[in-house]
Amino acid sequence: MDSYDVKYAWRITPLLGSVALLVMYTEAMLMPSLPRIQAEFNITPADASWILTIYLISGTISAAVFGSLGDMYGKKKMLSIIMVAYVFAVTFTGYAPSFEVLLLARAIQGLGMAMFPLAFSLIREEFPPNMVPTAQGIVSAMFGVGIIIALPVGGYIAQNYGWRATYHTATPIAALLTFSIVMFVRESRYKTPRRIDILGIGLFASMAVSLLLAISKGPDWGWYSPRVLSLFILSAVSAVVFILHELTTNDPFIPRDVFNRNVIAATLAIFIVAYAFQMNSQNMSYLFQMPPPYGYGLTILQTGLYMLPPAAAQIIVAPLAGRFMWRLGARKIAAMGVAFAVAGYQLSAAHLYSGLWTLITYMTLGFIGLTFLNVSLINLLTFSVPRQRLGAATGINTVFRNFGSAIAPTVAGTVLTNFSTYVYYKTPLGPIYFSVPSKEAYVINIDIATAMFLATLVPIAVAREVLGQNVNTPIKQPA
Repeated sequence: MDSYDVKYAWRITPLLGSVALLVMYTEAMLMPSLPRIQAEFNITPADASWILTIYLISGTISAAVFGSLGDMYGKKKMLSIIMVAYVFAVTFTGYAPSFEVLLLARAIQGLGMAMFPLAFSLIREEFPPNMVPTAQGIVSAMFGVGIIIALPVGGYIAQNYGWRATYHTATPIAALLTFSIVMFVRESRYKTPRRIDILGIGLFASMAVSLLLAISKGPDWGWYSPRVLSLFILSAVSAVVFILHELTTNDPFIPRDVFNRNVIAATLAIFIVAYAFQMNSQNMSYLFQMPPPYGYGLTILQTGLYMLPPAAAQIIVAPLAGRFMWRLGARKIAAMGVAFAVAGYQLSAAHLYSGLWTLITYMTLGFIGLTFLNVSLINLLTFSVPRQRLGAATGINTVFRNFGSAIAPTVAGTVLTNFSTYVYYKTPLGPIYFSVPSKEAYVINIDIATAMFLATLVPIAVAREVLGQNVNTPIKQPA
């Protein structure tokens, strides 16, 4: 019979939640600063996009690798190593003397994505089962807190003191959090030492890097360019070889016993949810910042401030979703999330130009649905695998979340570009014409995102319930 320290669990929950807060704060405050970074280093917009691309690639690989290493050598040990590297990277980024050094620092910073699967795994492994959904909800809510802090505070600091100052503010926070985790978080009790599958890691990295690079650079390089087509081919070949290797080797990089009906369902659903969320986020950013009458003409900082209510809703709803999940079950909460998301998105599409606060109200409803989905899916996943495999399972979940987030901007951008209209301004030298997305473009993107949310009902229906009062089959615990 497992014994749990409830006081320890409540004491550590804010620490693990702060991991999500730190990463979201650091990333969200970077976005408004990209034009200034571009100007300082005298680079093109295509060059500047590498600041985001290299972080995404590094983070995707590290989430899978360090998740598995956490199962093998201890999740706290891996989390501590990553956080030390993250402190170094954040500091390094703030003082980067050149664009090349900045990219190197951002690649190291990408290790921060591996904090999420390790934090979620530690909660499931060390907390009393009835506390896990609420704790997972609190950690999920910290994503919203990070955005709430970063958008106004990061925007103000960048505007008045420069983009480097935003990183200087993150360094002491990261250092203090790292010290606290090293000192107060206990090591996971379940470890499964095995041989490190170097070939499997290499094949996985080849597959992920080539795919993400092709998706990220396709709009700039051309979808039918030799570089992009070669990357897609390399990714497909690597994927086939990787699967064959994993099915035949004795110690696969991703243990074969990780995959079951619920893990596959939760991973597929989180891919779809991440896609839909990222697609609509880009959609709304354009709508807020395009000039009237085709948008609301907001600045980047104003856009961030108007996004605070939806982010604040996450803080309130996520822990409540976790609390009710133990009674209602993860699948019901997920289905409720789909209902809220579909209603919020479709009402937003119908009232795009009915006023900012009307639009924000409906967007907040959609964010509530997103929160229900995120909290329910991570619990559906973590309650469906043995605790000695949690790192690998949550790592793969993060990988597919990143894939969904990477694909969405390309699709949304294509729609916004192809369904556009022209506006002009009168100047002493004559009218100046430029292209802006039409109302039809925004509605199409929202409809696509809505369809994706509805598609999550399929994996949700296929999954077996593991929480709730009506669950007859006890949750399997490792010996």
